Amino acid sequence: MFKEDAADPLDHFRDISTFGGCTAGPAAALENMRIIEEEDLLANTTAMGTRLMANLDGLMEKHACIGDVRGKGFFCGAELVVDRTTKEPASEKQVQAVVADCAAQGVLIGATNRSLPGFNNTLCLSPALIATADDIDRITRSIDGALGRVFG
Repeated sequence: MFKEDAADPLDHFRDISTFGGCTAGPAAALENMRIIEEEDLLANTTAMGTRLMANLDGLMEKHACIGDVRGKGFFCGAELVVDRTTKEPASEKQVQAVVADCAAQGVLIGATNRSLPGFNNTLCLSPALIATADDIDRITRSIDGALGRVFG
């Protein structure tokens, strides 16, 4: 047990709760903020996020299965559809095949979760704040290849 004196109700280990006054979490958060500011990661996110959206727009021009691209900064998505006009969603099996194909290429992306069956058809991208232009291009090249293999 954590008590030395079982008769004393205040004699216990107090740093086991998330909200128990542990200073490690806030210290890590402050250090994280310092790094973000010092390395100007917000500017990188803005610039590379613009590149990511431009690359996704280019993929949309090339692949009819992309019905929409949207995002801000490094949180972007590409909605996969059967038909751009009707916006009929691509099957979840096809979306997951794209995700798996990218993973096989060494690029991890996500897809919307299974909260609304039949409408989980958006590829979700959220690169690291330190991503470079080469990283962004690799991600979109991977998606390009995967879309070609899955959708033809």
